[in-house]
Amino acid sequence: MSGQESDNIVLLLLSLPSPSERIINSIEGSIEWFKRSEIKGLQKEFFTNSDGKKDYRMVPCENCPPLWARFYDLETNRPFFCDRDGVKRYDLSEIGIERRTGYSWYNSDGSKVLQKYEQWKKKLDKK
Repeated sequence: MSGQESDNIVLLLLSLPSPSERIINSIEGSIEWFKRSEIKGLQKEFFTNSDGKKDYRMVPCENCPPLWARFYDLETNRPFFCDRDGVKRYDLSEIGIERRTGYSWYNSDGSKVLQKYEQWKKKLDKK
């Protein structure tokens, strides 16, 4: 699962008019993952770095919307980041600015999945 690519796949599954038991199980498993992988209490803060370039960092926040990371370690479900060298890093500040600012490492797309799931679940329960 990915906090970025998986959302559209799950939304597609949620749109099926008569999902099979296998599809329903896939949806339920995906929703469990989205809930388990939700990141609370972090938001992007944009700033100009010491080289005069636009940059961002993740900072603590209260009452901010949840986020999901782009990639998660398959064994630990911990978010990770990587430069073009492909080496896993667990802190966004450890990758170069080109990859940090040129790639969507965090997003809020999981929120729309969870919202759509609630609607889908109510509809499914009525059948």
